Parts: sequence; C-alpha cells; structure tokens
Amino acid sequence: MQQTFTDFSALEILKDKRPLLVCDGAFDSFGIDFPGEVTRFSDFSPNPIYEDIKAGVKILRKYKCDYIVAVGGGSSIDTAKGIKYYNHTDIPVMAVPTTAGTGSEATHFAALYKNGEKYSVADDRLLPDCVILQPELLKSLPVYQKKCTMLDALCQAIESWWSKKAVSESKAYSQKAVRLIIDNMDDYLKNEAGSNKNMLTASNLAGKAINITTTTAPHAMCYKLTTMYGLPHGHAAALCLPKVWRYMGGFDDIAKALGKKKSGEAISFFEQMLRRLEILPPRNISDDDLEILTNSVNIQRLKNNPVRLDKDTIRELYRRIPEVQ
Repeated sequence: MQQTFTDFSALEILKDKRPLLVCDGAFDSFGIDFPGEVTRFSDFSPNPIYEDIKAGVKILRKYKCDYIVAVGGGSSIDTAKGIKYYNHTDIPVMAVPTTAGTGSEATHFAALYKNGEKYSVADDRLLPDCVILQPELLKSLPVYQKKCTMLDALCQAIESWWSKKAVSESKAYSQKAVRLIIDNMDDYLKNEAGSNKNMLTASNLAGKAINITTTTAPHAMCYKLTTMYGLPHGHAAALCLPKVWRYMGGFDDIAKALGKKKSGEAISFFEQMLRRLEILPPRNISDDDLEILTNSVNIQRLKNNPVRLDKDTIRELYRRIPEVQ
C-alpha cells in the first residue's frame, strides 16, 4: 500500500537507511534536508536512456544503498524506478515530484529510451512505496514547463477516460483530474499557492488513472515528435490529442468535464486553449518526416485506443498537426 504525505515528515523513514538520491540539478534550490547522508546520482538525461539506468545501478551497488529517493519530475522518478527494476531487488522507493504533470509517482511503470526507441518497463513493485506531495516545490518552475506538464496530466486523464481498459475507478480519477486542471489552470500558471496544490493533486489523480488503464493513441504518437522536434513530452501529447479525438468523435461525458456539451465543442476548446498557451505545432513536417513519424508508432500500443487506427490514418493525423482548426 502506497503511503502519501503532504510534508517532509516522511523523510524520517530514511533515518537509519542508506538512500540513493536520484535528482537533477534543480535539487539544490529546494532546501530539502535529509536525516542522514545520501549518495547522489544525477548523471541521467531528461529522457532517461538505458545506459543511464545501468550507471545508476552500479552506484546503488557500490555504496550498498538500501532505499531509493527520487526528487524531481518524471525523468528523475522514472530513472529511480528503472534503477530498481534493473537491480532486480525489491528495494523501496520514495518519490517527491517537483512538477505537476507526469504522475510517475502514482504508476507501476517507467519510460526509458534504448537505441533511440522508447520503451516501458512495468512491474507492480515499481509503484513507489512512499510519495510526498509538496506544492511549495512547484513555485520555481518556469511557466513553459508548468504548461507542458499540466497538459501531460490533462492528456493522461482524457486518454485514460476513453481507454478500452477504463473502469469506474479510473474514470472517477480522470473526471476529478480534468475538473481540477480546468478550474485551476490560470491561477496555477500565475503561481497561486492553492492552485499549485490542486494541480499537484490533479497530476497524481491522472497518474492513478493511467496506472489502471495506460495511455492511448495520442501518447503513442507523441514520442517521436518529442525526439524529432525537441518538444517536451506534454507539448507533443497535447498536439496529438485533439487530432485523434476529432477523428474518433464522441465521448460527450469527457466534453462535459471540460465545460462543454458536445465533443466537437470540447475539441475546439482544447485547440483554442493550446493557442492561448502558445503550445504551437512544428511547421516543417516534410513527407519524409511523416514516414518516419508514422513508422515510429508501435501498433501494439494502439490496441488500448477505443477506435482502430491504421498506418494511413496515423499518417493523416500527423499531417494535420500543423493545421489550425
């Protein structure tokens, strides 16, 4: 059973431990004090690669660490979970998210890249044992990063809602997450304390939803956009989602959570929101790029999508990404 805390009292768990701290360079600005010494590992990429994970495993073993603490965004948390996975031991993990978006602290899988391709590792034991949700950590985030991570959470919640694997529990998480994001978006981007807390909660709920269902076509399509055009993950996912939804149609219940009556209105609202947030598409998608993008999508990952998408459809959806509706 995962324990969730809203302050740093959970750090007392580490009092008699030898923790491996997985964090990026932003950690030093947070002022987090541990009850003892930690071994720090920061040598990993924003999109963690397999070699990063193996390097982390070596550090874990060298210093005989018996606990892993991840402080950061999805990259830090996924790296920590990857280290646990490839160390082949049931070492406990504590996750302290410093962004509101990935929901990685609430899932039992981790993303990594190997030979330029995105992979997911999944194991029930990868769900962190302990989570600290501290909204104060969001204050220093750049506005663009807040936008992208927020949109990642919104896409996760919507995709989980329409997923073939959706159940009443996951839909309840999704609905709450969507409403919290829409209701708090503007104040969150202004760094209002209460909205930071609500957005962190929304991200956690979206993570709980995809932990049950996993994601669908927009996420399957967004990974190569990220690597080809240097777009943050949430930015790329948000570009894909309205194109997929417009092709599928339906899901008026999701539209209502977005404050609209019908799906068409909700899709237009979503696209207008992206323009308002200046989340813009790449304008240089050539025919060669279209082929690379289309061939990058793992058809197996699309099985969770409620409407079947073949390669020709995926190519056309990519083609529409630069279009303004």
